[in-house]
Amino acid sequence: MRDEPGDGPGSRWAAYEWWQARLAEAFFSEHRKDTPVLFFISDNELRELQDGAEVQGLSTAVSSVLAWHEDPYRPVSDRCRVWRRGKREDPPPCLPLLAAAVLAAARMQRTEAGPGAPAYYARLAEVLRPYWGGERHRKRLESNYEAVVGQWVCLDEWLREQGGARGLSTIRKNAAFRKIGYAQSQALVRASDHAALRRFFRSENLSPGQEVQGGRLLEKLRMWNSVNPGGLSQRLRQALHSRVEDQLLEPLLVTLFEGWDGSTALGHGGSSLPQVRLRVVLEDEFTGWEARWHAEAVSGVEHDSLRHPAGTLEVALEDQVYELSGAIPDLAQALQHGFFARGAVAEACVEGGRNVLALREDSVAGGWMETDVLTALEPCVFLFNPSGQGPLQSLLAGAGHQWRRPESVPVPGWQVTPELRFDDEQALAAALSQSAVGSVRHQPQRRLSLRNGLLVERGWRHRSLFLLGGEPDAMVPEAYRGPGLVTLDGQPLAVPPDGLTALRGKGLAPGRHVLAAGGTATDFYLTPPPEPLVGVPDGLVPGTPPGTVAVPLDGDVRFLTAKGHFLAARRPQEPVWWTERAPALCGGGTARIPVPPDAVWLVACSGGSDPAVTLLQPREPDFGSLSRAAKDFWRGLVLLDLAGAAHSPLWKRYREAALSQFPRGGFTRV
Repeated sequence: MRDEPGDGPGSRWAAYEWWQARLAEAFFSEHRKDTPVLFFISDNELRELQDGAEVQGLSTAVSSVLAWHEDPYRPVSDRCRVWRRGKREDPPPCLPLLAAAVLAAARMQRTEAGPGAPAYYARLAEVLRPYWGGERHRKRLESNYEAVVGQWVCLDEWLREQGGARGLSTIRKNAAFRKIGYAQSQALVRASDHAALRRFFRSENLSPGQEVQGGRLLEKLRMWNSVNPGGLSQRLRQALHSRVEDQLLEPLLVTLFEGWDGSTALGHGGSSLPQVRLRVVLEDEFTGWEARWHAEAVSGVEHDSLRHPAGTLEVALEDQVYELSGAIPDLAQALQHGFFARGAVAEACVEGGRNVLALREDSVAGGWMETDVLTALEPCVFLFNPSGQGPLQSLLAGAGHQWRRPESVPVPGWQVTPELRFDDEQALAAALSQSAVGSVRHQPQRRLSLRNGLLVERGWRHRSLFLLGGEPDAMVPEAYRGPGLVTLDGQPLAVPPDGLTALRGKGLAPGRHVLAAGGTATDFYLTPPPEPLVGVPDGLVPGTPPGTVAVPLDGDVRFLTAKGHFLAARRPQEPVWWTERAPALCGGGTARIPVPPDAVWLVACSGGSDPAVTLLQPREPDFGSLSRAAKDFWRGLVLLDLAGAAHSPLWKRYREAALSQFPRGGFTRV
């Protein structure tokens, strides 16, 4: 990335214009409709915005176009005057300069306490400086700063002209800090704080349009922060604690309240329509992580067409969840900027500005699903971007976890941690209370959890599948340890004083068992030790270990269950010595792998030929709702006829069960 100014006028402005377009897209696009705009800029935000682009950094791009021998801001002011005489469809061309002004305010916290002008201009002179260096430019930046004030006013006027279509203005003149207050107020509150502030407004039983006194609202926020210290960013918590910046914070807080629509999510315009929340789901598949949206059903909404600036999102109810089609929002864009769509009977939203998301297992979503609460003893993973890595590392260290290398996910700019579990509830609560991770809170353990026991397999899909005779222990929260408060399969379960209740030796049969207490339930499954497979499936040689099957090392190999779901066959790679010494023999090898207890069929697909289908155990089909991925897989199998095979009639019943999952006209023979 070059830091020297360009040679000609065109090259000098190229980087500046790139930043103008990037900032306009990030802060003032149609995605910001009816949402208060916080023009927060820090070094971390700049790295995210630049995202590896081969362009000069913001400071250099702005410094390169300033007139350092006179009023430095004149070239930008001249462009704004030309813009005023035009159509004014896009933001005024001063965004990079205003971003640099906010960056200087954000950097003040490094060495100075308080919002004084000398401290601000010292930081501004670090952000903006001529390429030849020196110190004399600071005086010019300060003495001509009135031009920057005019550009803040220009941006405020433009936002108001748009009527909320490109966001609601939070730019306010400050009597105490008439010039530098514009930039300093934008450096106090970031997008993640806005989400927490909506929760604060709701917790205080405030109503949209209600008259509020700024000073009293600020004091209430201080009290709320003392109870929910993890909800706000470190910068805003510092401002609340010091009180030095109250004159900046108070009017900004009132402005954000005035733009609030009464929701805790990104609803718009005070609408009373039911809200469909889109949550991130990650699936740990054989080929790596997959990411998608999950939309849980809301009462009274079966289908709708939800309009947003990029198109129309279609939602259709299918067994307690919505199938999404049409213009589905991009995950990375929605997580950064937020998302909102409105239809005839419902709205859909995604809260933007979050840098860390916690995810826990959800059997309905079929993977790790985004959550806003963390509970001890429950497995979880964290999805984070570069701005969230530092706060997340601090959170994990405070809770007693070492940082482990994250994994890549198909969401640009984001990574996921390996699976972890918080065993110390007090340590988790304390770490969250001191953390800058504001998108998640601690919830005391009030759910039954399973410990110990002999798991059949450690993949999350099998976390509740135990070997018969190796039953788990139930950990019962203190609130449910009284007589008759916990049941096992509907019968009262005696709980010892420490809550750790052994389930072994109770004569439990194979199959599903349910623990219940306080209106919540936890289920687990028991399976007997695997018996030798019925018959000899293709590729299985008599005398080989029971419960295993030989599968090809290449191609697509999956197990199918009686419910129509598929499980990826986890196969080892060919050893390095084999690929080096016998390259001509590579490909076409086989490996023996365990058969999941609920697998009925083995399906092996290799390029060009029909899939090979092997019966592993005779079970009748028991299809419920199939996911979109399962339906896509079945599309390639429903026309496959195993004529002549002994298990052909059973396979035909599976094909018919799969066909019933497709809407009429949704599948055609070709």
